[in-house]
Amino acid sequence: MDTIPPSPKLTRLASALIERVDTQSAPFMTEYQIFLLLRELYKTGKGLFLRSPLPTVTDYRRNKNLLVKHSILVRDYDYTAAYRILSKQNLSADDKACLIDPFCYISHLSAMQRYGLTDRRPEALHLTAPATPLFKILAEEQVHKDYGDELDTLEAEYVFPLRRITHPPHVRGRPLSVLYTKHHGLSLPVRGTYARVSTIGQTFLDMLESPEKCGGMVHVLEIWQEHAKTYLTDIIPAIHQAPKSIHKVRAGYILDEVLGIDSPEIQSWQSFAQRGGSRVLDPTKPFASTYSEKWMISINAG
Repeated sequence: MDTIPPSPKLTRLASALIERVDTQSAPFMTEYQIFLLLRELYKTGKGLFLRSPLPTVTDYRRNKNLLVKHSILVRDYDYTAAYRILSKQNLSADDKACLIDPFCYISHLSAMQRYGLTDRRPEALHLTAPATPLFKILAEEQVHKDYGDELDTLEAEYVFPLRRITHPPHVRGRPLSVLYTKHHGLSLPVRGTYARVSTIGQTFLDMLESPEKCGGMVHVLEIWQEHAKTYLTDIIPAIHQAPKSIHKVRAGYILDEVLGIDSPEIQSWQSFAQRGGSRVLDPTKPFASTYSEKWMISINAG
């Protein structure tokens, strides 16, 4: 009869790493985060009898595999690039996605629901995450922050790469709708959670960029008509900083001609209107004959 071989004996270093992992409040960790914990242990090094001042990627893999074999860590079933700490409780889809991907945030209809802008309950969790070119920039900034000036002198084997997280179709059984963008918007942490949500101004901006992810342009216009005046001081700066001129034209038309709000900031956006173009209010529908002469945009919603 075959016998199950015993798990490899834990070294002092692996035992110390387990203690560090257990002190984490979060129940999920990426490989990058685990490597940073191991690196902290090497830099203190008290009573661990280490042969070098820093761990290599090979050292990391050996110690991480020990934690897996001793059932401290297990590959997550949603995000296979991350590990779950088995001694800790699971998380909601919102918290889990934002914890594992440090650069994503809740957006569009999901953000609208959180702010009480809509009574619709989206089946999917809407997220915004950086596209590959933007991720590379954000990841480089984060690695420099984590390693400091020491990064410039280290060889590659001492630096664990911060890899891009690919979101699965479902998290904890809930479908995800992820927008990968090269224009990362503003977000803020949700108190008492691991989640992040687009700011209220960013949420209104996203409605103009992707109305199909916000219940459709008709619903978007309803939201703007009901709530835009309340959040005007948040909306105007977000539109000012918007990466595309069409955002200013769409917002200008709604605030000026639909809501009748007259302000110098809004009127200044008229300079972005372009005569002879084919700009439309709803980017998901074709050009319509109803037209705003002032904002030079086709009113094709409805």
